[in-house]
Amino acid sequence: MGRLHHCALMKWYTCINEESLVGYLEHLRVAIASAKAVGGLEPHVIFDGDPKKLIEAVGHSDFHIHQRQCGLKREIEATPPRAGWSPRLANGALLRLEIPFIEPSERYVLYTDCDVLFTGRVELEAFSPRYFAAAPGHHPFNWLDICSGVMLLNAPAMHSEYSRVMDVLRNNLGRPHYYDQEALNTVFRGRWDRLPLEAHWKPYWGPNPDATIVHYHGPKRNYAVEFARRTLEECADYPEDYLILYQTSKEGYAYYDRLFSLFLEPGFDREEFEKLRGEPILASSGGGGSSLRSAVRNWRKALSGARASVAPTPPKLVTNWANVEHPTKENFDEASYLAVNADVARGLFEGAFRSGWEHFTKFGRKEGRVQAVPEDALVTMENFDEARYLGSNPDVAIGIARGQLASAKDHFIRHGQRERRRQRPAAD
Repeated sequence: MGRLHHCALMKWYTCINEESLVGYLEHLRVAIASAKAVGGLEPHVIFDGDPKKLIEAVGHSDFHIHQRQCGLKREIEATPPRAGWSPRLANGALLRLEIPFIEPSERYVLYTDCDVLFTGRVELEAFSPRYFAAAPGHHPFNWLDICSGVMLLNAPAMHSEYSRVMDVLRNNLGRPHYYDQEALNTVFRGRWDRLPLEAHWKPYWGPNPDATIVHYHGPKRNYAVEFARRTLEECADYPEDYLILYQTSKEGYAYYDRLFSLFLEPGFDREEFEKLRGEPILASSGGGGSSLRSAVRNWRKALSGARASVAPTPPKLVTNWANVEHPTKENFDEASYLAVNADVARGLFEGAFRSGWEHFTKFGRKEGRVQAVPEDALVTMENFDEARYLGSNPDVAIGIARGQLASAKDHFIRHGQRERRRQRPAAD
C-alpha cells in the first residue's frame, strides 16, 4: 500500500452482456456519464454481444468497448438453470474476472458493477492492493466477507490467481446464489485489502456527501422510484428484502435519485449537481461537515422510525462459527464480535449500543459471548508492518495521500495503539 498510480485518468471497468442491456441500460448510461463528468475516470465496458448494439443502446461511443465472453461460458450454458442460479446472470457476472486479460498496461484499475453512480472524484491512488481492495456488503461493520460490486484490482496478481478462481467456480456451477463474489470470498479469504466505505456506499446507508461511488446494491433505481410513488400495500408483490432496504433509508434513496436524475438529461449541470450533493450536510449535521459517523447515526434513526409493517432488520449474520474464542479486553475485535452476535449487530443498528465494545463491556463479558477468531492481527510495536497496516486501515492510507498524516507508523504511535488497530496477516 501507499504507492501512487501514474496515469492521467484511472481506468474504470464495468461489464454487461447483451441479454442484460434492457434491464440495466439506464444504470449503464448514468454510470458512464457520471464516471466521466464527476469521477474523473476513463470508462471501459466489457461486453458479451454485438458492440454496435451496445453503442446504439447507450446512445454514443464515448467509451472503450472490449468484446469478450466469460471463461466458463460453455460450462455455464451446459448447466441448467435452477432456483437461485441463472446462466444469464453467471455469464454477465463472471465477465469481471476477465479484466486481467484485457488490461494491457496499468497494474491497478477500478472495477464496479454497472449499477453505480459516481458522486465525487475517485481518489484511490494511495492504494496498492495485493490482489484487490473491496468493502463489505449490507453490513458496513462486517469485514469478514466482501462485496465484489466495487473493487480496486491488481490486474497482474489477479491474472496469477485466475485458474484457481475458475476451478472453484467450475465446481460450484448451478449452486444457488453462487457467482463470482462467493468464489472471491472463498479463494481470497484473509488476503483482500480494505476499500474505504465512501468508495462503495449504499443508498440504504443514508445520504453521505463524502461518498464517491454509490452502488445500488439491492433495489435498483427503478424499484426505488416505484417504492416512493406507492403505498406499502401497493408494493406487496415486490421482493421483501428490497422493501426492507428501501425503508431503511428512504432519505438516502431520495437524495441519490436527485443526483442520478441529473445524468439522464442531455447537458450535465455541474453547479446544480454540487448544490444538490451538499444539501444533506445542513439537514443531517446542523450545518457541520458530513462524516461516516453522522451518516450511520441517520441510518440508525431511519431504522428505529421505520414502519412496523415492514420492520427493517439488518441481514442475518452467520452464528455457527467453527473458529471462535472468548473475547477479552486484550483480544476484542469489533467486526468479529458483531459477525457472530447478530442480536448485538441489530442493537447497534437500532441505536441501542454505540458499538460492539460497549455491549461487551456492559453485558457480553458476563454473558460469556464469543467472537470469531480475527483474521487480522492486533498491532504492537514489535509486529508493526507498514504495508499490512495500510491494507487493513484504508482511512490511514487516504490520510497519508492527502497530507493529513505523516506516515503509517506515526499514526499507529499517536492513535492506532489506543484504537487497538489491526493489520492483515503476514504474506502467504
